[in-house]
Amino acid sequence: MARRKAATSTKVLNKLTLKKEKVVSDFETASKEFLRHCTIKGLSPDTVKFYDKELKGLLRAFHELEVSLDEVRTIKAEDIEKWIEYMLKDNRAISSINARMRAGRTFFNFCLKKNYVGINPFEGISQLKKRHTVGSTFTKKQLEQLLSAPDITQFVGLRDLAIMLTFAHVGLRLKELCSLKIQDVRFDGYGEVIIQQAKNRYARRIPMTKRLKTVLKAYCEERGILDTDALFVSVENAPINPRTVQERLKHHGVNSSVEKDVSVSPHAFRRTFCRLKVEAGVNLFVLQRLTGHSDLEMLQRYVQIYGKDLEQAIEKGFD
Repeated sequence: MARRKAATSTKVLNKLTLKKEKVVSDFETASKEFLRHCTIKGLSPDTVKFYDKELKGLLRAFHELEVSLDEVRTIKAEDIEKWIEYMLKDNRAISSINARMRAGRTFFNFCLKKNYVGINPFEGISQLKKRHTVGSTFTKKQLEQLLSAPDITQFVGLRDLAIMLTFAHVGLRLKELCSLKIQDVRFDGYGEVIIQQAKNRYARRIPMTKRLKTVLKAYCEERGILDTDALFVSVENAPINPRTVQERLKHHGVNSSVEKDVSVSPHAFRRTFCRLKVEAGVNLFVLQRLTGHSDLEMLQRYVQIYGKDLEQAIEKGFD
């Protein structure tokens, strides 16, 4: 191996002494570039819309707090802390503040990679501590009251029963239900529902219960062949929209009197699905596959509250 020269080469010195060029970008320009980056990256339209909404909210708040937005580089950790205090004084929910902080942190990480900022101003700022709770669920009696409410002699009633039973026996989200296509439902064998538009982007298969199979089959026969391939449709044969689903659930909640005790919503059905599965002793990893949760944190809360192991363990040791 040849001996190195006594003097360091100019090429190496240039590499060592080369400084990054300072790139200047204002908040609005950087925001637009970030949203474009999110779209190109393939994030869902809902995620891009979420970032857009939160960055516009941050922009408005910074204007009120008189934070300079001419260069994102000048935004400091103190400005972020002022923004958090601003939201707390405005009585924003902790979960909403944390969601906005996650959006802001992601945006400034993008700015860091683009060399718009020298350091992420969210560095060292933690999420706010939130009390972990599990929302209200239906009892089995309340669930039956809801499922008995629709008038199945009418198309709308049969459709509403099929919707509520799908929520109750599949445990899916509102958006997942509204995105179901007629081809996502299969009646051969046990029958199954395929969730294609899942939140975590991973499609999943849910076997049907006997009751769900019977009701969905009857609904599909009544629905007939239409121009749209949406599974659930309006009386005008158009794909049903999320707002209509929410309104119909509220309607049946009021008529069944369940709404007096529990707010009837798609997520209340989903929470009830999780609760009943936990109470029945379904394996947590199997439940995760059924519900499409990205991690086990939320499901573990159901286990901590509704798991039967506490009742089984409490008498042990006193024999």
